[in-house]
Amino acid sequence: MTRDPGLTLGAADFADAEGLAARLARAGLHLDAFELRLARERLGRVPRWAELVCLDILWSEHCSYKSTRALLKRLPTAAPQVLLGPGEDAGIVTLGEHEGRRYAAVIAHESHNHPSQVVPYEGAATGIGGIVRDVACMGARVVGVLDPLRFGTGERKGGARAREIVREVVSGVGDYGNALGVPNLGGDVHLVSFEETRVLASRSSRAV
Repeated sequence: MTRDPGLTLGAADFADAEGLAARLARAGLHLDAFELRLARERLGRVPRWAELVCLDILWSEHCSYKSTRALLKRLPTAAPQVLLGPGEDAGIVTLGEHEGRRYAAVIAHESHNHPSQVVPYEGAATGIGGIVRDVACMGARVVGVLDPLRFGTGERKGGARAREIVREVVSGVGDYGNALGVPNLGGDVHLVSFEETRVLASRSSRAV
């Protein structure tokens, strides 16, 4: 939880949005200068601390995919076999017809990077729960999940934290999937030489 540092913000603070962003970063928020200006513009006044915390969460990469949304829009999403494209919890692609019945694949994909970094076991586990939910709520029968995982080696701190994160993430994925009775159909793990212990934990769920 990000606690109120007792900052008193005024219009003058927002005149130097870059400096304000740096001050807020020291207090645990990561809104950039553009987002701070946008918040004040949309509200028509100086935002309160609680409002800045909410925006920091809602505009985060985990919730809004703000740094990858432009790239995701470049992917093809329309074709004769696409029954349902982006906009709902999962996409649906037709597989064809067999003995008079139509079949389709329901596919969803998401990342759980930040939660898996902060609380590896719970973050990874709820990533599985979330992606299975997204597919099941479309009325499909979940047949399995896929888990590509990427970890920074954390060389700056000797790698001990990185090893702990790897163990906890893998355990979280397995335990939650086993509890649901959903098999892990595949996945891979890559350790990337990096000073910090960054995590890229993606999930993909399949159903028919």
